[in-house]
Amino acid sequence: MDRFSPSSAVVLGVLIGAGVALGGWFVGNGFATARRAERYVTVKGLAEREVKANLAVWTISYTATGAQLADANSAAERAQKLILDFAHARGFADQEIETQPTTVTDALANSFQSRDVNPGARYVVKGAIKLRSTKVDQVSKASQQSGVLVSQGVVLGENYPQAPQYFYTNLNDIRPAMLADATRSARAVAEQFAADSHSRLGPIRQASQGVFVISGRDSVAGQEGPDDQSSIEKKVRIVSTIDYYLLDR
Repeated sequence: MDRFSPSSAVVLGVLIGAGVALGGWFVGNGFATARRAERYVTVKGLAEREVKANLAVWTISYTATGAQLADANSAAERAQKLILDFAHARGFADQEIETQPTTVTDALANSFQSRDVNPGARYVVKGAIKLRSTKVDQVSKASQQSGVLVSQGVVLGENYPQAPQYFYTNLNDIRPAMLADATRSARAVAEQFAADSHSRLGPIRQASQGVFVISGRDSVAGQEGPDDQSSIEKKVRIVSTIDYYLLDR
C-alpha cells in the first residue's frame, strides 16, 4: 500500500484549507447578497394629463300614451320623427343615429294600479334615439337645445333632462409617455430617499404599472363616479409602484 510523502500531505492540507476557505467565501458572499437584496425602497410615481373627450353618446328617450294602442303608437311615431328631425337639423348623419327598440305597457294589466289609471293613458309606449358621435361639441350644444322638443310636444323620458355621456378612447396614444412620466416621478422620490438614508439608488427590483383612471377634470382622486361621464374635459391618471434596490455608498 502506497504511503503519502510529507510533501504530498502538505499539498493535500493546502488544498483542503483552500477548499474550506473558498466554501466559506461563497457562503459569506451569499449571505451578503441576500442582505443587500433585502435593502430596497417602494415608491409610487404619479402622472396626470388633461385631455378632451373624443366620443359623445346621447340617448334621448321619449314616452307616448293613449286610450287605444293605435293612438299611443301614433304619438310615439310622431315623437320619434321629431327627434330624428331635431338630430338631422343639427348636423348629425344617419350613421350617427340609432333607433332603440320600443316597449308597450298596458296600465290596466297591473292590478295594483288599475284603479288609478287615467283611461286616456292606458297604453304607454316608450322608446329612445341614441346619438353616437365624435362631434362632442355639437352634441353638447344640441343637448342644451332639447327644450325645442318639449315645445313640440315630445314627452321626454324619466331621466329628463338627459345629459350626454362623454368618453376618451385614445388612451393608447398617451400611454407610453404617461408611463415614462410616472417612472420619472417614482425615481425622483426614490433618489431622495436614498440620499436621506446615505445609500445609492440601485436598479429596479420590480414594478407594477397600476391602472389608468379617466375621470372628469375636476374630480377628486379616489372619488370618481358615473358623473364623470358628463364632463367633456377629462383627466387621465396613473400611479405606478416601483421597488428600487438600495446600495452602499
